[in-house]
Amino acid sequence: MPPSKRNRVIPTSKTRKNHKDLVRRLVSNVHEAAEKYSYIWVFDVQNMRNNFLKRVRQEFDDSRIMMGKTKVLLVGLGQTQETECVPGVSALRPYVKGEVGLLFTDREPKEVEEYFEDFLAEDYARSGSVATREIRIPPGPIYTRYGVEGGEDDPLPVQIEPTLRKLGIPTRLHKGTIVLEEQPDGSMEEEEGYLVCREGDTLDSRQTSILKILGVRMSEFRIELKAVYSKEAETVREVGGMDVDTAV
Repeated sequence: MPPSKRNRVIPTSKTRKNHKDLVRRLVSNVHEAAEKYSYIWVFDVQNMRNNFLKRVRQEFDDSRIMMGKTKVLLVGLGQTQETECVPGVSALRPYVKGEVGLLFTDREPKEVEEYFEDFLAEDYARSGSVATREIRIPPGPIYTRYGVEGGEDDPLPVQIEPTLRKLGIPTRLHKGTIVLEEQPDGSMEEEEGYLVCREGDTLDSRQTSILKILGVRMSEFRIELKAVYSKEAETVREVGGMDVDTAV
């Protein structure tokens, strides 16, 4: 049979992005921003969360934040004095490595540094994260008193009890409240309760699910400034350190 000539709907999720175009666009954006703004900051992201990064973007709506492959960012800035887009910016090269981004802004360095010194956002840990403290569920009624904003001392909803059992926590319903019951072998001592994790443990998916139910946030989203380039001075300063020689 001849092939059908009727119109077909092609899902956009199956269309391929032109990688080279995306790279060229990022390089172009970096180049344009470097020429426009007075300062370029290199920052490091710890425990990346898009929703928190969006908050920072909103706060710096008069500036530009760019993230991408470090090789592409370096091409946009220029890796040598001969290829740099603005004089002296190639001295940022030693700092553009790892999970970093670029902040282009006209705000004074003191204002930028003060903002990021105070910025900290807590979130639930993901599998593979390291526990920052020991968490035990005490015997008796289980409450959301582990850091849930506005939810301290509120009992867990009874609908969550089957989930807790599936996660291995010995619970039962008592007068409409979820309580931690003693293990069949009587091994759970009164003062100990149920151990979820110890400080320094590498958390698995089961533990992170329990911590989320309890409202325990162990992951800290933080942005650390590494270095700043000043267009007026044509120099790079390491944050908290000495000026860096711009010679390449």
